[in-house]
Amino acid sequence: MMTASPRTATSPKTFMRRAQYFWRTLFGPGDLWTLFIVGILLAMPALALESANVPISIRIVFPVVLLSVVIAFLLARSHYNEFLALIIGLLYGGCFTLIIAGTVTPGGIPAVVDRTIQWFIDAFGGGINQDQLVFTLLMSGLFWFLGYNTVWHVFRVDHVWRAILPPGIVLAANSLLDNGSSASLDIYLLLFVFMALLLTVRSTLEQREWEWYVNGVQVPRNLRRHFMRFGLLLALVAMLVAWMIPSSDLQDRLDNFQRFLQSESLAQLSETLNRIFAPIDSQGPATTDYYGSETLNLSGAIELGDQVVMMVDAPTGYQYYWKSRTFDYYNDGQWQPVATYRVPDVEAPLDVFLGPDVLGNSRIQIVQEFTVGLSASRLIYAAPQTVQVSLPGRMDVSYTDIAETSMNVSVIRPLEPIQRGERYTAVSMMSVATAHELRAAGTNYPEWVRNTYLIIPPSITERTIQLAAEIVRQSGATNPYDIAKAIETWLRRNIAYNENIPAPPAGWDAVDWVLFERQEGYCTYYTSAMVMMLRSQGIPARMAAGFAQGEYDPTTGQYVVRERDAHTWVEAYFPGYGWIEFEPTSARSAINREGDLEEPAFQNQSPPASPTPLPTNTPQPTPTPPPPSPAPNELPPDVLPTLTPTYTPTPTATPVIIPTVPPPIEPETTGSFLDFILPAFGLALLLFLAVLLLIILIIMLYWWWEWRGMGGLSPVARAYARLERYIALIGLRPRPQQTPLEKRQAIVERVPTAERPVTAITRMYIHERYGPSAVLDTERAARTAERAWPEARKNILQRWLVRLLPWKR
Repeated sequence: MMTASPRTATSPKTFMRRAQYFWRTLFGPGDLWTLFIVGILLAMPALALESANVPISIRIVFPVVLLSVVIAFLLARSHYNEFLALIIGLLYGGCFTLIIAGTVTPGGIPAVVDRTIQWFIDAFGGGINQDQLVFTLLMSGLFWFLGYNTVWHVFRVDHVWRAILPPGIVLAANSLLDNGSSASLDIYLLLFVFMALLLTVRSTLEQREWEWYVNGVQVPRNLRRHFMRFGLLLALVAMLVAWMIPSSDLQDRLDNFQRFLQSESLAQLSETLNRIFAPIDSQGPATTDYYGSETLNLSGAIELGDQVVMMVDAPTGYQYYWKSRTFDYYNDGQWQPVATYRVPDVEAPLDVFLGPDVLGNSRIQIVQEFTVGLSASRLIYAAPQTVQVSLPGRMDVSYTDIAETSMNVSVIRPLEPIQRGERYTAVSMMSVATAHELRAAGTNYPEWVRNTYLIIPPSITERTIQLAAEIVRQSGATNPYDIAKAIETWLRRNIAYNENIPAPPAGWDAVDWVLFERQEGYCTYYTSAMVMMLRSQGIPARMAAGFAQGEYDPTTGQYVVRERDAHTWVEAYFPGYGWIEFEPTSARSAINREGDLEEPAFQNQSPPASPTPLPTNTPQPTPTPPPPSPAPNELPPDVLPTLTPTYTPTPTATPVIIPTVPPPIEPETTGSFLDFILPAFGLALLLFLAVLLLIILIIMLYWWWEWRGMGGLSPVARAYARLERYIALIGLRPRPQQTPLEKRQAIVERVPTAERPVTAITRMYIHERYGPSAVLDTERAARTAERAWPEARKNILQRWLVRLLPWKR
């Protein structure tokens, strides 16, 4: 019968002793609680960003934060020096971030890599790419570094403020830029401050315990527990006192900071970041840049003032909109543009080439002069459709043809912000098409229109589509124009205007919510509902944003546009006539065209509001609500009456002037300072990363070759061990039975120039290894070895380089 050898068998007691030893070596007193505190502290900025609607995936960022704490703790407890630990931590961070992103992204890691490469191509090539995945990856890298830095400075070097300040800056900046729109951010800030105070208490206790240990002071074993309890109570009291102290000049400091955020250099930086990152929703300061962000969210209550935003000198007799941009894609309460290119024009005037498929017929040329009245504008406003601006600028566009000559413009921005009091001129081609012409336009839509402006997102409910079909059925409309007018009229009659509505509940599409549950809203809700209902009936439509025309001042001959005139409306596409405006918002005047039918009087509905233009913040009469909401897939019968069309007299149309289309301009990749510097910056960044990677590899190779296995050796023994390792480069393979002097002789014969340092290292090694300890002066021998080894290494490497050349061997 065979029995296990004592060397190979491990008893349970031995295993437990080893596990306990490892645990005590890894974790000191209070380390687990400190790790818990650090984890919560680092989670607060990440959760606050997600709560402030920053476009990051918390499913990626949060695991990265937790892993950064674990890896950084293990590295802090390791024997690696600070630089090497940082390199290892960065490598782990990149790998774990990629793996986590691959697990939550459709397509896995290859899809993550492909989307990241495409983002870099678009970012440094002047394109528009707002892939939220790439932004999430960059934020994950930031949080990995924050986690590593915090844990390292808590557990390795005990500099608590270096650990607290970086994540605190991220949290404070997020709270400031959010401007108080998210109440939950205060909770995250309070928890962060509380955890930071606890870390400060822990750091103070660690310093005192070390001083007591050095001075031989005996302290009770339960002192740590009592100290932490007292520190927790003190932190709570400090937070309560700080919360109650008034801050009289805080608002002045915030105002100064907001003015700094509006500076020209930060405006250009913000615009560039908006081109390559999904914008972050925030309230921000009051400027003329309404709807200037790359996204528009259907949110809660709004409050618009009476400040004069701009004055416009334009011919009278028309109903104007001052358009700044368009939104094309909708899903789950958010709008985004379709633009894929940024086209600069650095010389005034800026010409916009709109092909016949965009402009169409029955348009007249309108010249407008704008005077900016509030702060600085980073958007160009003009009546639809803009063909020329007197300023240099850049356009976000998509092209409607393969030759990329006809533009579909999303937004036009000036190269420099337009300051208060400055003026510019815009030329637009406004539609004067009659209702008769639009009824005869047909449905032969171009491919670029069908591919974008008929998309119905998954968030649109079936009952929304059924409601649109029911409106069309009962109206008797048989052409796109009459269908659009019927839906427009229904929305004006059945949805009450109200700016003080709450945000739609989470998981409930905003269009369905406003149509069937709330039945009140403001312009963005009216517009979104009409656009989706038109698309469900096969009519291409999009959202236009900017300002309504404002009030006409006969003394100055200008339209005075105020903040309360910020507005969105509908543009529907008609073949041969281009984009045509519709007004579904009940607080605004309806658009009347020659040949329009009389608006129907729906059953059980209050009469329509007066067509006189009303300011957007003026209370409106609330119509009698419709019957209770039906089931999601059912509509109640007889909701709408059959419409009896009758013609109403309208003024004679203005004579049509067919415009001369300006010649196309070629997209440029240079012109503005940013367009020039970004490719150069990208190239410099790539070169820097390549050089940095090379340096890291060289350092790691150097460490592996010089220090591997050298732990615990004296300077003399370390120098001799390195000597034996390096001589392999010049072809020497000493035998085990050779003495140190025989090895020295072989080295000197191969590298005569190294005789002096090699002899010194060998003799000191013999004395240290085989002689009595009193014979050798340890400190002097260490200094001699440290001087002799670099000289010996240099001579050996020179011989190695010569040995690489075949003709000099």
